[in-house]
Amino acid sequence: MANTGTAYLLWFFATFGIFGVHRFYLGKPVSGILYLLTFGFFGIGQVVDLFLIPEMVDYKNMKQQLLYGSGDNFTPPVIVRDVNSFSPSHPPLEVQILKVCRDQQGATLSDCVIATERSADEVKIKVQELCLAELLVIDNRETDGAVIYKAV
Repeated sequence: MANTGTAYLLWFFATFGIFGVHRFYLGKPVSGILYLLTFGFFGIGQVVDLFLIPEMVDYKNMKQQLLYGSGDNFTPPVIVRDVNSFSPSHPPLEVQILKVCRDQQGATLSDCVIATERSADEVKIKVQELCLAELLVIDNRETDGAVIYKAV
């Protein structure tokens, strides 16, 4: 789990000329390299991050909890594929989930289970795989705050 205090401490390294270390810590290596090479977007990005760090920490922790569960023992879920569940008349499960998330501009796990007519556990595992593959992103629906998944 990421810690806000640690992220701010790493952000402070910019005073020693080492920019973007906090972004590496928060799982954003591309922008971390960009900050390192551009002196934190010439200082502007570094100042903006001062206010964004709590949100970035929350996002990383939420993503980690969703993918690996809660608690201190983070072990990735074991994914078992049932070769008999594939039917040539239906597209693969990941395609069905991506279509639901795209067409609804964000879908809940319940929406995906209903649309695919698969078990909740099977859909949840596939959604976790798609999040790891960065094909889905986690968001909240503005109207009621429900967790939704959007196709990237």
